[in-house]
Amino acid sequence: MRYTPQHAASSDATGEIEIREGLDGLTPGRIAVLYRRAPLRRPVSDPAALWTMFEHASLVLTAWKSSRLVGIARVLSDSVLYSYLVDLAVEPDVQGVGIGRLLIQSVLDRCRGTDLLVRGHLGRMFKHEGLQPVTDAWVVPARK
Repeated sequence: MRYTPQHAASSDATGEIEIREGLDGLTPGRIAVLYRRAPLRRPVSDPAALWTMFEHASLVLTAWKSSRLVGIARVLSDSVLYSYLVDLAVEPDVQGVGIGRLLIQSVLDRCRGTDLLVRGHLGRMFKHEGLQPVTDAWVVPARK
């Protein structure tokens, strides 16, 4: 899927964006660079753990400008009731031009028929995409 952002300050700044599904073109190093720059707090110092997170994901979508990785969305889903957007990261120099919105819309298209769960700040940032707050959720933080 190719997309030219509509809200770009100039087409030279963003160019055409391609959305890809799957792990092709990804490496732990590429993911770590994007997560550090976005910034998204994940175990980027442990390449094996980072790669395992992606291998076990139900859906991975990436946004590319030419051969440059500029965005990523990672989803866990049971494909029946719930999908959980666990990661959304966009390179800082192209934030605000619609790449995050495009990734979320692509997730919604592929996870049609399931409720999409989104944590914290992403829900507030993208509430215009139809995300609604819920009050009946709880979390047990990871135990180490």
